[in-house]
Amino acid sequence: MVFKRAKEIFAEKLKLAGIRNLKYLRKPGRGDTFNRLAYLVADGRFKVVTGDEFGEILPGRMLDSAAGVNLLFSAGSVTADAVVLKDSGRFKGISVVSKKDFSYPDIAVDMRFFPYLLERERRSLLNQIEITFGIVRDYFTPENFYLIDGDGCCVPFLEEFFTPKVPFGVRSGVSERQILVLDPAAEKTLTRSDVDENTVIVFGGIVDHGERLKGATARIYENAVRRKIAYKGSILPVSDRINELTKILCDFLTCEDSLDVVIRRNLTRQGKLKVARELVMRNLMRIKDSNRVHRCIFFSFYRQIAEEFSLKDFHFRKASKHVNGFTVVKDEILDKIIGKKLVKGKEILCVEGLVDDYIVKKYP
Repeated sequence: MVFKRAKEIFAEKLKLAGIRNLKYLRKPGRGDTFNRLAYLVADGRFKVVTGDEFGEILPGRMLDSAAGVNLLFSAGSVTADAVVLKDSGRFKGISVVSKKDFSYPDIAVDMRFFPYLLERERRSLLNQIEITFGIVRDYFTPENFYLIDGDGCCVPFLEEFFTPKVPFGVRSGVSERQILVLDPAAEKTLTRSDVDENTVIVFGGIVDHGERLKGATARIYENAVRRKIAYKGSILPVSDRINELTKILCDFLTCEDSLDVVIRRNLTRQGKLKVARELVMRNLMRIKDSNRVHRCIFFSFYRQIAEEFSLKDFHFRKASKHVNGFTVVKDEILDKIIGKKLVKGKEILCVEGLVDDYIVKKYP
């Protein structure tokens, strides 16, 4: 199922009301202002006021757009049809959107393993949760994110970390909803047909630097549906950070692109470094000529992963440090292979002539 973002629904309602340019009278904060305003208007905390009631509206400049409607701010040259502002009781405003217009799956983090985390792991988890909440607000609504903590053990830490108050809900459990656990060890990859507006997508609140809790996600809602976020069946390019997984998840559920395309689009710098490092290590081949043993990958493979994951020289230079350097060689070197033998369990290809004749790039 493909969901429309809150701002897209809001924009469609604005267009029906004859509003094509909406001006925001405050300075935009972090995150997707248009999407967050959609919920604030639906919640009644902000109002949409037309020029007939508000009076003269100064032109603004483009901040964002959705479904053919522009969100303006500051000073500019685009004429506004209405303003959106915090409800002070001064203006009646017009009815545009309500909460019932927003139907989304919930995204939750199960905190049952929080007592077993180290102090630095707890801090990392809370940082990820804070970012995750912001991402959900940028796609759905704040009400679609919460923590699950049956014992309330994490609440004191939340109250210390988030000031002046915890901005999202903490629930003791989930009832009357279809639970889907995102588990990297699941057999099946997530599809859109796995999710509808009655689904609760659950992450395990695990940050385990020492792998003390490896496989613990399997103990969360053991009878629930389990899916993994994977690229062509592999979790290699996929981050293990909850906030980065949530970005992929929300993007995937609100667009028509395949999961593979969405994962590539959301690869972070660290994600690209991980891909480069792991794929180079897995495909490294030792080729022996008359001078020495060369650690090589073939140019066709190098070009393929560079294009597929938008990798630059920077990523390969970083990856080379984990394998003590490697050389990119032309595929034509295969034509020169005259034999094979095993040395200490690793294959070495013996070639005539010099490998140097086939070198494309070197990463020392």
